[in-house]
Amino acid sequence: MGDDVRNDRLKVDTSQLQIGMFVVELDRPWTHTNFLYQGFRIRQAEEIRLLQEACAYVWVDARRTQSSSEQALENAAQQAPLQAQIAKVEFNQAVDQAAPVWHAAREESLRILQAVKLGQELDVAAVKTVVKACVDSILSNPSAMLWLARIKNSDDYTAEHSLRVAILSIALGRELGLPAYQLEQLGVCGMLHDVGKIKVPSAILNKPGALTSEELRIMQSHASEGRKLLMSNQQVTAATVDVAYTHHERLDGRGYPRGLDASRIPYFAKLVAVVDSYDAINSDRIYSKGRSSLESLRILLDAANTHFDEELVGHFIRMIGIYPPGEIAEFSNGEVGIVIGCDPQSKLKPRVLVVLDAQQQHCRERIVDLARGDRDPAGRAYRIREIHGSGAFGIDIEAYRRKGLVIPPGL
Repeated sequence: MGDDVRNDRLKVDTSQLQIGMFVVELDRPWTHTNFLYQGFRIRQAEEIRLLQEACAYVWVDARRTQSSSEQALENAAQQAPLQAQIAKVEFNQAVDQAAPVWHAAREESLRILQAVKLGQELDVAAVKTVVKACVDSILSNPSAMLWLARIKNSDDYTAEHSLRVAILSIALGRELGLPAYQLEQLGVCGMLHDVGKIKVPSAILNKPGALTSEELRIMQSHASEGRKLLMSNQQVTAATVDVAYTHHERLDGRGYPRGLDASRIPYFAKLVAVVDSYDAINSDRIYSKGRSSLESLRILLDAANTHFDEELVGHFIRMIGIYPPGEIAEFSNGEVGIVIGCDPQSKLKPRVLVVLDAQQQHCRERIVDLARGDRDPAGRAYRIREIHGSGAFGIDIEAYRRKGLVIPPGL
């Protein structure tokens, strides 16, 4: 141990750390590490390893340090902080591994649609390569890819929307137990479902106000235009053509372009229709502000059995969750934070990383757990006033994830 002693605080080289020591300070800011808790007792060798990776030395509170016998009594009952820490590190690593796949897929989707817009033939092989990488990533760690799909920063809505629809469709297919080869087919369908929009003038696609009847007819023509474009390419499967042509049909027969009833709409088209509508409602557009995930899911549920297949909507809601990580929660006292997870037994009471105070100014981050009955500074139980979409209040959810403050979904 070092000789730096202040009020029972001992400076300790990380090579000398032992189970039972209470770490109160690091040799760098906590926010520069993956540690969620600013001050904790070492309970397992894994924590020592994590500290050694991050720091050369730390400060230990001698008064709060336990002997090995005292530690043994508490070990079995107090594993949750360590488990959350390890899982959070694993989640951050999974996102870091998935990020290159996401960014490469995003760039490729932009390139593919731009090439078609310029009159070049659709590069189906490139689409399949992108989708296969997404399937592999989702099968490895779906939470990481779904987290990345929440980060919306592209001006080219059609290309990024198509990629998100592909990813969410693959994830929903996985939820339904579809085999990998069908997930790849489904991903291609999602990626190309809106390809006909390249035939719709930008002035109509991005019009801020209501469309005229003629403009609406042109907008709706993207389904037929997509069918024509895809049928001209021999590498495109019939399922991909069907989804592009029928993803705006409705179960009650009031959809377009053909007014098909439920029995005539292909299964993949029904699935992509759910995902497509969710992402469109949940995303900012030039002419409308994106709704929160909760409100978007409510709209889907209200339209089950008229627009959408009720069973698919149910599976999708269970997959996304009522309070998905990355949504922004505004509490009744004005504080604002990022939803970081829900216990499976308390899905209506999420954990929230508070990042703005009651005056909605940046504050020191802390976790509020509604399932635990946490109370605000005034002693009142926390209540969620409203859920906002990612990016609300100027909060960059990915910045907090990179800081190591965000716990992965499911914890």
